[in-house]
Amino acid sequence: MPIYKMDGKKDGKQKYRVRINYKDAFGNDKQIDRVTFGSEEAKDLEKKLSTDIKETPPESRMTVRQLFDEYIKAKKYEVRETSLHKTERILENHILPTFENKKLNSINLITLQKWKQHIEGKKLSFVMRKNIFGEFRAMLNYAVKFGHLPSNPLPKVGNFKDAYETKHSIDYYTSDEFLKFIAAAKTAAEADGFYEWNYYVF
Repeated sequence: MPIYKMDGKKDGKQKYRVRINYKDAFGNDKQIDRVTFGSEEAKDLEKKLSTDIKETPPESRMTVRQLFDEYIKAKKYEVRETSLHKTERILENHILPTFENKKLNSINLITLQKWKQHIEGKKLSFVMRKNIFGEFRAMLNYAVKFGHLPSNPLPKVGNFKDAYETKHSIDYYTSDEFLKFIAAAKTAAEADGFYEWNYYVF
């Protein structure tokens, strides 16, 4: 974490560049460069930046796009190519447009509920909506497993519901209703001939 002396002064103080080296959530080497004036100011800045990096949890620095890239790379060795392409397609079309540049720690119940409403507005099939939810949940579970998130908030908002199933129930014959129907069908068949027996057979 070096401090570099640079050309230039301000208010009689020497110009310095402070550079902090660190590893991101993926283990990649990263740098932060800042400029300040004054030897003591440079030392204080170096100390502050170093502390901020150490105290900032990984999920605060990782975006959903970064998580997606890591997740797909890991799944490449775990599933068939067709399954991998399905996962990529669903996440790219229905998750990244909303969350791509968001930090993981900014995903909460409110943002997830708004996302669900957005997906509902697309008028997708019930099966497709459930697949979207399942792929998103699996990716966030991966983030929890590898320490990028403390917990997965998605299950708390609940999976998508089938609007048709919740509004309609199957209406069965009762025993009395069946006896009335079969009696009426038999009477009609006996009175009107061959074709009316179809109702009785049904």
